[in-house]
Amino acid sequence: MCNYLENKMKVYIKELIKDKNVGAITSTSSHAVMKLVKKINFKNAETIIEYGPGCGVITKILLENMKLNASLYVFETNKNFIETLSEINDKRLFIINADAESAEYVLKTRYQIDRVDNIISTIPFTFFKMRKRKRIIFKSFKLLNENGRFITYQYSWLIFSLMKRHFKNVNWEVELFSFPPSVLIDGIK
Repeated sequence: MCNYLENKMKVYIKELIKDKNVGAITSTSSHAVMKLVKKINFKNAETIIEYGPGCGVITKILLENMKLNASLYVFETNKNFIETLSEINDKRLFIINADAESAEYVLKTRYQIDRVDNIISTIPFTFFKMRKRKRIIFKSFKLLNENGRFITYQYSWLIFSLMKRHFKNVNWEVELFSFPPSVLIDGIK
């Protein structure tokens, strides 16, 4: 379904129209993916979470860089994207049909995981009500290990101030080589 660039854009636009939780018209640019990945210390990362993996562009890069004994838990609510993600054959990947807001609960009850090293997010915070944005940021903060990172790729600055309320160190950079231009926000616990 998401094998070719033009098909990817068609899939994202179709899903964006059908599903209010899809927030992009195309997958994350390779420039943005590389910036995201550079922020992760893969030598020390045992458990990584990805919110809103879509067709798995970032997912595949994470798996390529992860240790053999690390785990990646992806939270996706769109059925078509889940089908595409299911084509990735890697025992370290756990595909969860649930909202990012429920990540803490799902990880504790289903997998007995209390803390994670990194959370990568491309979910469309601008589409969520303020209350939901706050809950996701707070729950993500609680879920991270000491010095854990929450790294997000957004099309607005909307959650920057929310992240500053919880994370001791929050950095940002603009990614001009993506369509549309985006902001990479990195919060360290």
